[in-house]
Parts: sequence; C-alpha cells; structure tokens
Amino acid sequence: MTTNAETPNRPGLSYGQTNEFTLFFNVKPGHGKTIREIFQQPGFEERRKEIGRRIGTLHDMRWVLFDNDTRLLFATNFDGDWDAYIDDFSYQVPDVFDAILEHTEDFPGIKDPNIKDYIVAHQATACSYFRTIPDATVKTLQKALHVQQTFQQLLDATR
Repeated sequence: MTTNAETPNRPGLSYGQTNEFTLFFNVKPGHGKTIREIFQQPGFEERRKEIGRRIGTLHDMRWVLFDNDTRLLFATNFDGDWDAYIDDFSYQVPDVFDAILEHTEDFPGIKDPNIKDYIVAHQATACSYFRTIPDATVKTLQKALHVQQTFQQLLDATR
C-alpha cells in the first residue's frame, strides 16, 4: 500500500473528483501529416470509443496539432489518482499511444519503466480548471444515465 509520503507530487489541477491532464510534445520533423492520418484511419472512431470503455475514469480526450504541425497537445480530464491513470493507459491501450507518440521527439514507449518521468516532463498544469459538476465521476454519470434510461422505458411502457 502506498502512503502519502511515498506518492510523488504530480502536476495537474483537481476540481472535485476530477483532474485535468495536459501534455505538450514536439513532433518529429515531417511527422505531423502521419499523426493526422492516424486520426483519419477507418475504424479510429470506434477505437476512441474502446479507449473510453477500457479506461473507466476518462471523461474526455483531445489531441491537437499546432504551430504548423510541429507541436502536439494531448489533454484529458479524469477521475482519481494520476499514477493509476497512467497505468491504465499503459496496460489498457498501449498501442494507441505508441502509434501516435512515436512521431514525437524522444518518446520512449508507453511500456518504458521511466514513462511517468517522461510524462511529468511534458505535462503542464493548467492556470485554471473548472467542471460544471465537479463531483460527478464517470461511474456516477454512467449510473445516472442508466437510471434515467430505465425510468424512461418504464414511463413509455405505461403509456
């Protein structure tokens, strides 16, 4: 069991039950087009949905190429512990991150034993972070949607 004294201080702001996570990478020269093509591949939309299902603490995820495709932003919001979140990516969907980030400078691979140090070196803490419903975790939201759907089906059946 990890104690607070053993847990390293991680970047990123928390608000309620959620945390912001923002990474910036330098794209290898000429690799911006390849990154864009990854997101346009047939089946990538379904792959994004699979990521959400596998990483049950992920609220949202966005990738942005900027500065003439020389820089890449990866930003998410998630529930819970930073280290557990990174572990989820490396165990649940390593191929997605390796396929994209291999086109950035000095990326060691998501399974590299020093990946957390690499991520911290590329993470920026937001100046401000806000969520409309800060205490609603992904699990809470899924449960609420299920209850609403079940209730609606009950109402529809009684008409």
